[in-house]
Amino acid sequence: MAYITSQQGNVPWNLLELHGERTVFGRHPSSQIVLDNEAVSRHHAQILESHGHFFLEDLKSRNGTLVNGRPVDQPTELRDNDSITLCDFEFHFHEQRPDPPPKTKAFRQELGDSGSDNSRYFAVGVEPVDDDSGSSSIVSKLSMISIGREQVVADPEAKLQAVLEISKSLGQVLELDEVLTRVLDGLFEIFPQADEGFVLLNEPSSTTPVIRATRSRSESGDRTPSISLTIVREAMQSGEAILSADVMGDNRFLGSQSIAGMQLRSMICAPLMGQDGQSLGVIQLSSRDVRLPFEESDLDVLIGVATQGTLAIENAALHAKVLRQRDLDRELEFATQVQLGFLPNKRPEAAGLDFCDYYEAANRVGGDYFDYVELPGGRVAVAIADVAGKGIPAALLMARLYSATRYHLLSQPDLGLALSDLNRDISTSGLGHRFITCVLAVVDPAAGHVAVANAGHLPPLIRHADGSITEFISQHPGMPLGIVPDQEFRQQEHPLTPGDTWLMFTDGVTEAMNADSEIFGTQRLKQSLSGAPGELDAMILSIVSDVETHCGDRDQSDDMCLTAFRCMDSAT
Repeated sequence: MAYITSQQGNVPWNLLELHGERTVFGRHPSSQIVLDNEAVSRHHAQILESHGHFFLEDLKSRNGTLVNGRPVDQPTELRDNDSITLCDFEFHFHEQRPDPPPKTKAFRQELGDSGSDNSRYFAVGVEPVDDDSGSSSIVSKLSMISIGREQVVADPEAKLQAVLEISKSLGQVLELDEVLTRVLDGLFEIFPQADEGFVLLNEPSSTTPVIRATRSRSESGDRTPSISLTIVREAMQSGEAILSADVMGDNRFLGSQSIAGMQLRSMICAPLMGQDGQSLGVIQLSSRDVRLPFEESDLDVLIGVATQGTLAIENAALHAKVLRQRDLDRELEFATQVQLGFLPNKRPEAAGLDFCDYYEAANRVGGDYFDYVELPGGRVAVAIADVAGKGIPAALLMARLYSATRYHLLSQPDLGLALSDLNRDISTSGLGHRFITCVLAVVDPAAGHVAVANAGHLPPLIRHADGSITEFISQHPGMPLGIVPDQEFRQQEHPLTPGDTWLMFTDGVTEAMNADSEIFGTQRLKQSLSGAPGELDAMILSIVSDVETHCGDRDQSDDMCLTAFRCMDSAT
């Protein structure tokens, strides 16, 4: 386990425990550590954990990341007390939990925001609680009084003490099965006259309540509990507890055939009411001894235990949800790393050509895709695509597209034939009714032209040396991949002019929307491209900045991908 501390603004000391394999710093709300500063990139940097070692990686941020004052240009292993600087924010890495500075309190606020109460991570002081209580301690504290020769019951004061013990015990349990077991064990210690007890809970997979725990005093210990759905439904629908000193003679249940055959004498049943007012199930105790019926005071005790039990059940459900989410986060993190592994980790080094790209998923995994494929004769293929949908299904199809695109580009010298073969491959892959928009471009400096084939994708934009913009409209447009298996595509050639910049992009750029539901649109993109700096990386970042400015505080709803290439003066 490792930690980072923050020393910024009005937060003199703030502690964060590093959970999971990836912790992202950035301005975007999806980041684990949100830094509200325009100088911080949406996804600025990340800490990765691998086999107990922690590495800091800059995510191509605009203003860079420092470790001990030195820029991070590759994953850098963190050592104890290393300083991490992101713009105006300073953190320290700790291999062990550090002690807080003297006279310093832990602040419950977002890192870097001294006035916010919407914290994502904050330091919390927790006092340990000894788990030395349970059902076994309850019986030792019961004050028992004799009734007859063999029967005993607890006096009222002892019952109250036992309820408190049950409550204390439940506060330390997070597993549902253990919660229910402790509840029944505690109730059987309080009520020696109880012969049977059970807990029924509503579950999404069943139309009727499901038995989740039982308790019996029978010698075998496995006696099937006597359950009447008449009583259960009455308690759940009314939201009120039920006491019957003589079940067989109770006018409320005379019509129930199930009760008639149970040979029960006395019964208490209480609903488990959630915080939202909905019934989660019931808890019931029953007795066959006519000498020891349940009384109203017993019902009060059961209601008190049921209330505490309900809280423990909801806490257990929340705990299980957190664990499931943690597992899902781990799977998503793995999927993210796998997907990023399919994207190019370096740009082509082709004589006379310059390349640049930008990729940002709306979720942790996305369906946008781009790639560079170096071909014989100094040619370079540039691919960009958008898989319908988002999340893991789209990412899986993107991975399939990656391998198929490379194979067909290397197998077919003609770009139209390569795209046709790719379409047949995707259409017959058995991946369901999903389609892919795609545009392929092969840059050939020797021949002085660019070959383009388009499958339902947004047309590339060309920024000429004088700043004017041309939209490349294909004379042979095709439908997206995966719709018509036998569709044929044709390539179209365009001169490769020195100084021209080609921009290929997905609809996450043009359809980016602001708070007034206005999209960025192709016209704004053309204006942004025309006015952007000349250097290729700066040009891409300027466009991204214009898109972010347009969207304002509205979250990104679609993946965003751009790639550009330029023919320099020496190319022809």
